[in-house]
Amino acid sequence: MDAHTQIDMAVCCPGGCFLGKTRSGACDCGHGRHKLKKNEDGQRDATWMELERHKLQAYEYLCHVGEAKEWIEACIEDELPPIDQLEEQMRNGIVLARLAKFFAPEVVKRIFEDTSKLQFRHSDNINYLFTAMHKAGLPDVFFFELTDLYDKKNIPKVIYCIHALSHLLAKKGITPKIKNLVGKLEFTDEQLDATVQGLEDAAVPMPAFGNIQNALAAELNEEPEETPEEKRKRFLAENEKAIVKSQAVARGHLVRKRHQQRKAELAAHEKDIVKIQALWRGRGVRKEYQSTLTRFKSNETLFTKMQARYKAKKQRQDYLKRLKYLNANESAAVKLQAWWKGNQAMKQYKALLNSKDSADVKTVQSYIHLLDDGVNDFDEELDVQKLRRLVIKGIRENLTDEQELNELDMKIALLVKNTISLDEVIHFTSKKMRAQLAESAAALEKEGTHWTLKGSDKETKERRRRYEELFYLLQTQPIYLARLMFTMNKKFGAGETRFLEQVVLTLYGYAQNTREEYLFLSLIESAVHLELSDINKLEEFWRDNPFFIKLVLQYTRGAKERQFLRDLLQPVLKIVIEDSSLELESDAMAIYKNIIREDELRTGEKSTRSYDATPQQAAQDPEVQEHQVKTFLRLKEITDKFLTAITGSLSKMPYGIRYIALKMKENMKKKFPGATSDEEINKIVGNLIYYRYMNPAIIAPEAFDVIDTAISPVQRKNLAEVAKMLHNISLNRDLGTSDNAFTTRANEYIKTAGKRFAHFLKEATNVETAQEHFNMDEYVEFGRNEKPIIYISPEEVVQVHRNLAENIDTLAVSKDDQLRIILNDLGTPPAAADGVTPKGPGGEVALTLTNRFAKTEDESETRLRLLVNETKRLLLTIIRFTTGKSLLDILEAPSNEAQEKLFGEYLDQETKLASEKKERTPSDNKTMSGSLGSTMQLSGSPTGSPEAASPASPSSAANYTSVVTLLKNADGSFMTFLQLKVKALENMAQIEAAGQATKADGYQSMLNVLVEDLLNKQRRRAQRRREFQSLQTTLVNLEEKAKFMEEQKKSYHDYIDACMAQLTNKKGKPKKAPLFSRQYYHMRDLQKSGKVPQFGSYKYSAADLHKKGVLISIDDYSPKQYGQITLTISSDEAGVFNIEASFLGVKLSEKMELRLEDLLQSQYSKVDVVTLFDMAKVNLNLLIFLINKKFYV
Repeated sequence: MDAHTQIDMAVCCPGGCFLGKTRSGACDCGHGRHKLKKNEDGQRDATWMELERHKLQAYEYLCHVGEAKEWIEACIEDELPPIDQLEEQMRNGIVLARLAKFFAPEVVKRIFEDTSKLQFRHSDNINYLFTAMHKAGLPDVFFFELTDLYDKKNIPKVIYCIHALSHLLAKKGITPKIKNLVGKLEFTDEQLDATVQGLEDAAVPMPAFGNIQNALAAELNEEPEETPEEKRKRFLAENEKAIVKSQAVARGHLVRKRHQQRKAELAAHEKDIVKIQALWRGRGVRKEYQSTLTRFKSNETLFTKMQARYKAKKQRQDYLKRLKYLNANESAAVKLQAWWKGNQAMKQYKALLNSKDSADVKTVQSYIHLLDDGVNDFDEELDVQKLRRLVIKGIRENLTDEQELNELDMKIALLVKNTISLDEVIHFTSKKMRAQLAESAAALEKEGTHWTLKGSDKETKERRRRYEELFYLLQTQPIYLARLMFTMNKKFGAGETRFLEQVVLTLYGYAQNTREEYLFLSLIESAVHLELSDINKLEEFWRDNPFFIKLVLQYTRGAKERQFLRDLLQPVLKIVIEDSSLELESDAMAIYKNIIREDELRTGEKSTRSYDATPQQAAQDPEVQEHQVKTFLRLKEITDKFLTAITGSLSKMPYGIRYIALKMKENMKKKFPGATSDEEINKIVGNLIYYRYMNPAIIAPEAFDVIDTAISPVQRKNLAEVAKMLHNISLNRDLGTSDNAFTTRANEYIKTAGKRFAHFLKEATNVETAQEHFNMDEYVEFGRNEKPIIYISPEEVVQVHRNLAENIDTLAVSKDDQLRIILNDLGTPPAAADGVTPKGPGGEVALTLTNRFAKTEDESETRLRLLVNETKRLLLTIIRFTTGKSLLDILEAPSNEAQEKLFGEYLDQETKLASEKKERTPSDNKTMSGSLGSTMQLSGSPTGSPEAASPASPSSAANYTSVVTLLKNADGSFMTFLQLKVKALENMAQIEAAGQATKADGYQSMLNVLVEDLLNKQRRRAQRRREFQSLQTTLVNLEEKAKFMEEQKKSYHDYIDACMAQLTNKKGKPKKAPLFSRQYYHMRDLQKSGKVPQFGSYKYSAADLHKKGVLISIDDYSPKQYGQITLTISSDEAGVFNIEASFLGVKLSEKMELRLEDLLQSQYSKVDVVTLFDMAKVNLNLLIFLINKKFYV
C-alpha cells in the first residue's frame, strides 16, 4: 500500500466511517468533507502533499468558524454574515457584545453599533465579552487578546475562545450545545485558498479544537470525558439485563423456528395422522358403548321406574316452590297482572294508531266514543270558522289602511318638497272621490258589461267555480306557485312581483290555520328547492334575492312569531334602553372627536389634540384606546345577555322558522354534497334565523311591538352596535384586521361566541317533520267537514290568471297537466279594460275552494259512496251494543232484549241532541256571545251583509246532521235493533257486490275505514283547539294595530289641515298682466265671456315655451312655426289643469287634462319628458316649475 492510499484511508468522516471514498470524494455513509486530491496532471510530490495538508487544515478551521457562527445565531436569534466574511464583521465587537448581553445582560451597558468604519470605541464592545466571560467563569487561558480580534492578529484564537465559552455555557444549561459541522459543510477552492493564505499571513498556531472539552475540564478541575472503550464497558454494564433479554429473544426465535418446521412436517401428513387418530378413538368409543348398552338392557324395567319417580318428584317440587313464591309476592303479582292488562290496552291503542288492517272490533268498540259529534264539537267548529274569517278580513283591511297611509305619506312628502297645494292629497280620501268611484262602478254594473265573480247568472257561477278549482290546485300543489314566483322574479324583479306576494299570502290565509300553515311551509320548501337548483355556488344564494324570502318575512311577522320576539327580547332590550348613560360607540374617529368636544366644553379652551387627525392617529390615542376597551367590555356584557337569551329560547321558537331553516339546510347539503362545509351552511341558516328574523326586532323594537316606548338616536345607535356584534357572531366573522384595542378583543370574543351560536343554529334545525308537527297525512283533507275559503279581490284573480297563462309553458310541461286543463276551461284572461271590479275595501269575493281532480263519480258511484257513508254510521251504532270476532259475526248474531233496551235509550239521547243542535245553529252572521263577543266584532262585517249570508258558509247545519234521520223506517217510525242489523246487512251485501268489501275476511275492510275516521277525528279536534287559540291572539293584535293606524291617519289629516291653513295665509293676490300683452288680452276675453277659471289661466306661444325650455319639440312642426301655435294652461279645480292648443287662432277640437298628482308621481318615478296631444314633448321638471310659479307662488 503506497502513501497516497494510506492518507485516503486515514481521512475518515466525522461519523467515524472507514467505508472508503466514492469517486466524488465523499465517504460512503453520505457525509461530505474535503478530500486530498491529485494534481491536475496526475503527479504527486512533496509540494502537493504540503498544499493539500494546508487545505485540509483550512477546511476544518472554516467548519469550526461555521460552528461558532451557528451557535451565536442560536443565542442572539439573528442571522450573521457568511463564514468567509464573519471574521471581518466580528472586528467591531457588535456581535460579541450582543452575545454577552444574551448570557450576562447586566454587564452590557450600551453597544456601540456604528458600522460605517472601524473605530476605537468598538473595543468597548469586545471588552463587554471579556467581562461577561469572566463572570461566567471561563478560565483566562481561553481568553484572546483585544488585538487578536481588533487587529486580526489571531482570529483562530478568537474562534477557539468562542468554542470554549459554548461548552462552558452549555454545561450550565444557559445555551444550546455547539454543533459538530466538520464534514457537513462545503467550500469552494477559492474560499479554501483564501483561508490558507490568511492563516499563513497570520503566522499563528492552530488551536486544538478537538481537545477543547478535555482542556476546559482540566482548567476547571473537572473529570475529563470518558474514552470510547470506557463508554462501551459502562454501556454493557448498565444494559446487562436488556442484553440478556435480547439474547433470550434470539434463542427463542431459534426454538420457534424449529417448532414451526416440525409443524410443517405434521401438516404435510395431516390427513394420514387424523385418519389414524380417528380409527383409534372410534374403536375405543364403540367398545365402551357396547358395554353400556348390554348393562342397560339387562336392567330395563328398573331404570324405567327410577326415571318416572324422579320426574314426578321434580315436578311436585317445582309446583310447590312456584306456589310458595306467588303467595309470598301476592301484591307484586297483582301489579304484574295490572301491568299486563295495561300493556294489552296499549297494544290495542297502538294498533288503532299505527295499523290500518290489524285493528279488531273490540278495539274499535273501546274508542268508538271518540267519533261522536258533541255539542262542544259543533260550537267549536262554528267559532273557529268565524274567527278565521274575521282574522283574514281584519288583515286585509289593515293592509288596505297601511297602503293608504303609505300613499298619504308620499303625497305629503311631495307636497313639502314642491311647496304646492294639498288638494291632490285631500282628494285621495275625500268622500266625493269615493262617491264618484261608487257611482262609476254602479253604472258599469247596471250596464252589465263588466267582468264579475259576484253575479248569479249561469256564466258567472261557472266562471267562479273554475277559479275555485284553480286556486285549490295552486294551494294544494305548491310546485306551480313556486315555479311562478321563481320565473317572475327572474324576469321582472321585486317591483313587478309585489302583487304576487299579496296573492300568495291571501291564498294561504296568512298561515293562520293549521292546514294552511302546513301548505304554506310546503310552498316555501318547493321554492327553496327551485332557487338552489338554479345556482352553482352556495354564495350565490342571497345574491339572487330569492322571492320566497319576502314571503318568509311576512310569515314571521305573524302573531305568535311577534309574541315570541316580544318575550325573548323585551327583558334584554330594557337593559339598553333604560341605561341613560350607556354609550356603545366603537369608532375611533367618533370617540376622538367626542373627546375633543368634551375637553373644550369642560375647560373652555381649544383642545390640544389635532383636529385633522386620521383614523389611524385617532386609534393610537391612549384615551381613545382606553375608551374602546371600556366600550368593548360593556358591549360584551350586553351582547352576552342577548346571546344567552337567544340560545336559551330554542324550545319556544316558532316551529315554522325552524322548519324553513331545516329545509334550506337539507337542500343545500343535497345540492352541494361534500363540497360545502357545515360552517358555510350555518352562515346561511344564521342569516335567516338571526339577520332576517331577529335582527330587525332588535334595531327597531317599537316597529315589532317588542317595546311600547319611542327610541332615541343614542339608544338606536347602541342597539345597532349590539345587533352588529350579534350578526358577526351568527356568521362567525371577525371585524377585520385592524390592530386597535376594540377590534382585537372583539375578534377574540366573536370566535368564542360564534361556537355557541353555531351549536344553537345546529339545534334550531333539529325539528320534527311538518307532517308530524301539524298531524297532517293523506287522510286529513278527506276527513274535513268544511271546504277551505279564501277572500280575494277580482283584480288579483285576473292578475294571477294572466301571469299563469303567460308562463304556462314553464309551469306545466305536460299537455294534459291539471293546470293547463283548468286554464283552457277559463279561456283568455280579461284585459284591464274589460271592467274588472277594482281592488279596495269591500271588493273581495269569497271563493270556496274545490278539488276538481278528485276521482269523478258517475251516478252509480255516487250512490255507492253515499251508501258506504250511511253504512258506516249504522255500523258504529250497532258496535256500541254488541261485540264479536268480526263485523260479519256481529251482524249475523240475533239481537236480545237487553240490546233492544239500550238501543231505545240511545235513540232518545240522539233525538234530544239533534234538537239542541238545531236550536244552536245560527240563522245569520251574529257574532259570538260570551267573553269573546267584543273581540269577534272588531273586524266583522255587519249583520246581514252579502258575505254573512253566503251559501258557501263552511258551517252549515247540514254538515252536522244527527244519525237519528238514518234510524227511521220509511213511515217515519224508529227501527228496532234487529231491523237496524238487517238494514246494515243489506247495505253490506250491495257494497260487497260493488267490490268494496268481502265476507271472506268478515268485512275487515269496512272496519279499517272506521279506524281511519276515528284517527282523523281526534287530530281534527286538536287542530281546532290550536287554531282557536292562535286566532284569538291574532284578533287582539289586529285590533291594536287598527287603532294605531287610525291614530296615524288622524295625525296625517291634522298635518294636512295645518299645512293647508299655512299655505292659504301665504297665498297673495295674483299679479295683473302687463297692458297690451298676450296675457292681458287673454284675461280680458275670459272676463267678457264670464269663463275666468277659479285658480287662473295663462296663455303662451309655443315659441315662448320653447325658449324657456319647457317645450322640447312638436312632431310635424318646425321651430319656425312655433310662433303660430299657442297653448293655454288653466285651472278651475284644485290640482287639475286643462291645456288647450290652437294653430293660427284655430283651436284644436281636443282638450287635455293634467293632474298635478300625476305629474309629481311621474317626477318621483324619474320621468324627464312627457308628451302632450300625442305630439308635443315637454320637459316635466320645467313644466312643474312653471305651474308652481304661476298657480302657487
